[in-house]
Amino acid sequence: MRFSKKVEYALIAMVNMDDRDSDIELYTSKSLSDQFNIPSEVMGKVLQALVRGGLLLSVQGVKGGYTISRPLNKISVLELIEAVDGKMILASCGSNPPESCAQYGYCGIQTPVEIIQDKLVSFFREISLLDIKNKYNKNAQVL
Repeated sequence: MRFSKKVEYALIAMVNMDDRDSDIELYTSKSLSDQFNIPSEVMGKVLQALVRGGLLLSVQGVKGGYTISRPLNKISVLELIEAVDGKMILASCGSNPPESCAQYGYCGIQTPVEIIQDKLVSFFREISLLDIKNKYNKNAQVL
């Protein structure tokens, strides 16, 4: 399993938008893309996905931008992943009707895959973005 670039960019944006020491209240797609060397068009799409997922609020207008919708300790990594990439599915048998898989009646991995899927979903649900931020800040101080 590997996070998509969009999930990585969403993590970067969300963790850094929660900077309590900053005077910035609203962040723009351009400011975030410039700061972290992320393609502007991609960052815009990621931020819009986070708005649709309820993780960011969008303020329209000349002085508009984005802000986090709730504290990072109330946002799970799973919510972020699903806001950006959709429901997390490990294998095609978990996302398609059985008749769409030629091996469905023969392979026998459906139950083990479901168990792994459930554990992985639970794992990502338990990690908050604040947990990520705290680890990030700890690592940044070491450098």
